[in-house]
Amino acid sequence: MKILLAVCGSISAYKSLDIARGLVNNGHKVKVILTKGAQNFVIPQVFTYLGVEDVYLNEDDFKNKNVLHVELARWCDTLSIAPLSANTLSRLARGEASDLLTSIFLALDSHKTISVFPAMNSLMLKHPFTQENLAELTKLKSLKNVFISPTNSGVLACNEIGEGKLPDVSELIELIPILKTPFDDEMIRKKIIISTGATISPIDPVRYLTNSSSGITGFHLAKSALARGFEVVVIAGKNACSELNLLSKHPLYKLQRIVTVRDMHQAIVSEIKNADAYFSAAAISDWEFDFASEKIKKDQENESLKINPAIDILKTIIETKYPKLKIIGFAAETNLNDEILIKKFNSKPVDILVGTKVDNGLATKSLELGFSVEQAMYRFVEKGMVSFEHSLSKAELAEVLFQRLKL
Repeated sequence: MKILLAVCGSISAYKSLDIARGLVNNGHKVKVILTKGAQNFVIPQVFTYLGVEDVYLNEDDFKNKNVLHVELARWCDTLSIAPLSANTLSRLARGEASDLLTSIFLALDSHKTISVFPAMNSLMLKHPFTQENLAELTKLKSLKNVFISPTNSGVLACNEIGEGKLPDVSELIELIPILKTPFDDEMIRKKIIISTGATISPIDPVRYLTNSSSGITGFHLAKSALARGFEVVVIAGKNACSELNLLSKHPLYKLQRIVTVRDMHQAIVSEIKNADAYFSAAAISDWEFDFASEKIKKDQENESLKINPAIDILKTIIETKYPKLKIIGFAAETNLNDEILIKKFNSKPVDILVGTKVDNGLATKSLELGFSVEQAMYRFVEKGMVSFEHSLSKAELAEVLFQRLKL
């Protein structure tokens, strides 16, 4: 993706160096614009050492043989302003074309996404003029391509505590490339439900049964879905990866964390009625226990635990037969032979069954497979036959699945 990163005169401008580096490291082409105020906080040449293609200063629009603001507006796929200062916000809201950045803002095609990340003192942020200016960017029906991020709260540069902090760099690196225009609450979108991570089966107030599923697959599925402009609901195990939180500011993303199989079932049922696809990527426990209200003592260790079958969430979703719902099931197996996978498919026929070779490595002290790693071996079953076999990163897996589903 071609990303135009604009930096304004906020103390958090120094974070733009890490934002630019992160975007470049993730394979994006990045060009940077520095406003006059930003040049007081960051040195332009540093960006070029971090892999940025070009850095443009406030006055460069008048030094170029071409019309630079039009050239850059055409070049980029998205414009991101991080941080956005109160001063630049005011000029954008008034429709000014008084420097390179404001001119690009006006010259950008309405189908290209503009994301802005304000950063300023809490009192400045809360001032009625600032709030009016923020509203001005989104209230016009023609500006459905502008996303205004909420700020974070915490200790500010002035040592006060409050709202106004720039979101974490890791959040911005993930968010900027997947923000998809238009941002219109009334627009009808495809809705994707993703369950991911491990459920927990409590035994007593101290002990529980779980597995090594990290939720990374769900994270990449969510990113791919958001990049396509879909509404995404992720229902994740309590301990699933923190990366899922990085997408929380995305306007089309909802994350709900659960503990037990019953929690997950209830959450899925409440969301799935109007969904277009359900990715059952969670490692859901097959068992529940009769919960002991107090810790089970050692002198009770010879007594066997009462094991009860947990609800089979995927089976209940299949049997409900939602007419437009496409279902993608996941089977984590130590053996991915045809017999095992086709038997699984026949017992719970889905649109695509994704078999993953797994091993948590705890008992054999071998390398971990499938869980908590980026690369895994996958085999797909479609219409009762093995249709795909390949080693993929989890990001590649997400892309392959969405391409095959043709949503």
